[in-house]
Amino acid sequence: MARASFYGSKYKLFCATALAGLLVVGCAPQYNVDEQLNMVAAPALWQSPNMEKVRSELRWLDNDNIQDLPEIVMQALENNPDLRVSANRLRTAMAQQQIASGSRNITGNISASASRNGDFQSGTSDNQGFSLRGSLSWEADIWGRLASDNAAAQQNVLAVKNDLEFARMSLATRTAQRWFDVTESVMQNELLELNLEKLLQAQDLVQSRYSRGLVDVLDVLQLNTNLATARSNLANQRQTVTQRMRLLETLIGSYPSGIVERDANLPDLDGTISMGIPADMLAARPDISAAKSRVLEAKYDLNVAKKALYPSLSISGSTTASGDDLADIVDIDRLLWSVVGNLVQPILDGGRRRQQVVINEVNLDSSLASYLRVILNAYEEAENALTAEVTLAEQEQYLSIAVETALDSEEKALEQYAKGLTDILSLINVQRSRISSQQSLLRVKHRRLLNRADLHLALGGQNIENYINQMADAAQAAGNQESL
Repeated sequence: MARASFYGSKYKLFCATALAGLLVVGCAPQYNVDEQLNMVAAPALWQSPNMEKVRSELRWLDNDNIQDLPEIVMQALENNPDLRVSANRLRTAMAQQQIASGSRNITGNISASASRNGDFQSGTSDNQGFSLRGSLSWEADIWGRLASDNAAAQQNVLAVKNDLEFARMSLATRTAQRWFDVTESVMQNELLELNLEKLLQAQDLVQSRYSRGLVDVLDVLQLNTNLATARSNLANQRQTVTQRMRLLETLIGSYPSGIVERDANLPDLDGTISMGIPADMLAARPDISAAKSRVLEAKYDLNVAKKALYPSLSISGSTTASGDDLADIVDIDRLLWSVVGNLVQPILDGGRRRQQVVINEVNLDSSLASYLRVILNAYEEAENALTAEVTLAEQEQYLSIAVETALDSEEKALEQYAKGLTDILSLINVQRSRISSQQSLLRVKHRRLLNRADLHLALGGQNIENYINQMADAAQAAGNQESL
C-alpha cells in the first residue's frame, strides 16, 4: 500500500507539472503571424508621377557601348570575397538543417574494449578480457518539438539562400555602377582635355591681338588664369579616374592598379522600364523573401521553446557481450540486451525554459518588425528610383539644349572677339558656361545609369547571372559569325 501511495503521488506530481507547463504556454502572448506579414498593404499602382513615360523594357546592361561590362560583372561574381562569405553561410545553414533533421532519427553507436592484468614482479599476465557494446536511442516527437526545430532550420536555409541571391544581384548592380563611375570619370577627363585645347586656341587668338596692340595685357593675364584653372581641374580629374578604377578593381577581386583604358563611352538610355505592379516586388525581391523566412523561422523556434515545457519520451536499447577470449564477444549466447523507456518532465530548472519562451517571443516580434522595415524600405527605394527615372530624363533633355546653345555662343563669342566686338571677360564667361553645361549633361547621363541600376535592383529584376550569361553567349555568337 505504501508503494502504491508513493507511485500515486508521483503520478499526481507529474500531471500537475505537465498541466503547469500547458498553462504557461497558454498564457503566453499569441502572435497572428499571417496578419502581421500582411500589415503593409501594397497600392494598386506606383505613386510616381508621369508613369506613362516609363513603359519599355528594362535593358540597362543591353547596349553595344558596354560589351565589356558582362565580363566584368562575371569576374566580380567569381572573385568577390564578400560573396564567398555569403556562399559559406549557406553551406553552414544547410549543414545545420541536416543536423536538425537527424535529431528525429534513431541514433546508435558501437564500442569495443580489451584489457589485460598482470604482476609487475613476475612480468606475466594473470587474465585478459574483451567486451563489445552497442546502443540505440530514439526520442518520440509526441508534441512536434523536433519537427518544429527541423522546420526552423529549413526556413533558415531558405533565408540564407535568398540572402545569397540578393547579394549576387547587389554585387552585379554595384559592379555595373562602379563601371559607369569609371567611364564617366574618363569622359569627364576627355571633356576637360578638349576644353584645354579650346582655351589654348583662344590663347593664340589673344596673343595675336596683343602682339598687334589691339588688346591690353589684362586680356592675356585673364586668359592665362583661366588656363591655369583648367589644368588644375584636369589634374584633379585624373586622380578621380584612378581612384574610381581602383575601387572597381577591388570590387571584382583584382589588384588595384588604377590603369584605365581611355576608350569608353556611357550608353544612351532611349527608353525606360516596365515596372509592373507594386505587389510583384514582394515575390521578386530576395531580401523580402529572406526576411519572411526569418519570421517563419522565429515562429518555429517559439514553438520549440514552448514544447520544451512538455514531458519528453525517449527509448533506448543496448547490447553487451564480454569474455576472456576475443571469440566470446561475437558469441550470441553471451549477448545481453536491455531496453529502457524514459519519460522526463522538467520540474525545477530555475525558470530557464520559461524565460527561453519569452526570449523567442521577443525574437519573433523583432523579426516581424524587421520584415516590415524591409518592405517599407523596398517600396521607398522603388518609388524614389521611379521618380528619378522621370526627373533625370527631363534634366537630360534640357541640358542637351543648354550644351548646344553654349557651343553656338562660344563660336560666336570667338568671332566677335577676333573682330574686337566683345571683351575678354565675355569670352571667358561664355567658355566657362559651355564647359559647365557639358559637364552637367555628362553627370546627369551618369546619374540616370546609376539610377537605372538601382531601379533594377529595387524592383527585384531578373536573375542577373543568367541575364549576363545570355548576353555573353550572344556576343560570342556574333563574334563567331563575324569570323566566318
